Amino acid sequence: MKVGIIGGGAIGLLAAAYLSQNHTVSVFVKSNNQKQKLNKYGVKCGALCGTVEAYNNPENLEIQDLLIVTVKQYDVHTIIKQLPSNVPCLFLQNGMAHLNLLEGLPNSCAVGVVEHGAVRMSEYEVQHTGLGMIHLAHFKGPLDVAALTDKLSVHNFRFTFKDDYWLMLAEKLVINTVINPLTALFGVKNKYVITNPCLCRLAKQLCAEASQTLNLSFEEQWDRVKQIAERTGANQSSMLKDLLEHRHTEVDAICGFILQHSKEKSPYHSFVVDAIHALEIKNIKGEAT
Repeated sequence: MKVGIIGGGAIGLLAAAYLSQNHTVSVFVKSNNQKQKLNKYGVKCGALCGTVEAYNNPENLEIQDLLIVTVKQYDVHTIIKQLPSNVPCLFLQNGMAHLNLLEGLPNSCAVGVVEHGAVRMSEYEVQHTGLGMIHLAHFKGPLDVAALTDKLSVHNFRFTFKDDYWLMLAEKLVINTVINPLTALFGVKNKYVITNPCLCRLAKQLCAEASQTLNLSFEEQWDRVKQIAERTGANQSSMLKDLLEHRHTEVDAICGFILQHSKEKSPYHSFVVDAIHALEIKNIKGEAT
């Protein structure tokens, strides 16, 4: 297949490195410098070195058999304006805020959640820090997602099919809305959300608010949070990485989504949203400490 990957961050580069083993991969990025580096060196991930074609404009989007959108949640609204209507799309974002945007697309769409850990080391190098799965579900239009998972899967980069896109995304959202803001606010790795008793109490409150809002079982979701925090214990969350690198976070798409859809007050989510925004202002606008 001709696979176009939109986004040159950690997940975009990780996908490019693995999928280029069996497919013709194009990577669509923002900067001309990253485009040049990718075209010169390929994508490097450990022993893997994938050959890709890189672009920093929408050119050649329409000739792809599949477009995988890996940009941050807050960039989706810009990207979808450039998508050719004839190409099926797979969206791999944190949160659920993008679903309303996808409703208006003419494209066939699938959505997915990524369990892999990855760190972008340079504009063409990525480190695979944690093995996991990529779960996919059908969202709209004629698209055989189950067959797609088989076509895309390679060793150490497996895709699985889920029947219910909403449940798949909601369960991942609970995990993100607990682990991401707490690790970002306190500057800790994932495991401390459950091993630090004070953070653990905060985590339970966030999990309870999210579970109630999404009509999910608190006990089941708390078990999942603990499992993921333990399994990815040595990793830094994406929100912590964003703050450390002075980038905008996805707190509005993750924790903000819970606030927007909660029928009851969610004071813990209200606090973490404001707290993360305060750190963004401090970091990005250079406020004095």
